[in-house]
Amino acid sequence: MLVSLVSQKGGVGKSSLARTLAAEFTKHGWDTLLADTDYQQSTSFRWCERRKSDNTLRSVESRLFRLVSDAIRADNSDYDLVILDGAPQSSKGTLDAARASTLTIIPTGTSVDDLEPAIKLANELSGEVDSKIVFVLMKSTSDFQERESRETIENLGFTVLGGAIPMKSGYIEALDKGFALTETKYDSLNSAASRVMQSAINLIGEM
Repeated sequence: MLVSLVSQKGGVGKSSLARTLAAEFTKHGWDTLLADTDYQQSTSFRWCERRKSDNTLRSVESRLFRLVSDAIRADNSDYDLVILDGAPQSSKGTLDAARASTLTIIPTGTSVDDLEPAIKLANELSGEVDSKIVFVLMKSTSDFQERESRETIENLGFTVLGGAIPMKSGYIEALDKGFALTETKYDSLNSAASRVMQSAINLIGEM
């Protein structure tokens, strides 16, 4: 199964979410590959390398691809799940990824500046692909902002996974060390991220 994470702009937490999904599915016994298609920055691939240096963590397998098409054409038959971490902006590769995927996940911040391009991307993709498109709310600053964003997206006919990832520096600290969003030093942050991950696991497990 191929699951793609795509975005219209950088900085919305796409790679952070992709890494955490890969870590959680690996923990749940799925043979999982994190396919990093941002060849120049290769942030997810390098995160996996940092993770390997900590023997308390379960390694996440990752490969770096120059193009989305390379990741799609690769022989991934050894894996139960391939999580494709797309480039931090919309491109032809974004459409190719969505077309090849069983599920396309669009992470979005809860500000208007983040929501508008994310919804625009979802509308563009929904007219071109048959795969399911879902949103994940990232960098939420309040329960009110989360509710407003969720209602806005759902009123347009799209699905939003349960929970939201709040804007907290503890997540950044964890990711810098090779940890996932569910593996911070703070129980409250882990709980918030775990709710989103469980929603994703339930959805993907049903597909």
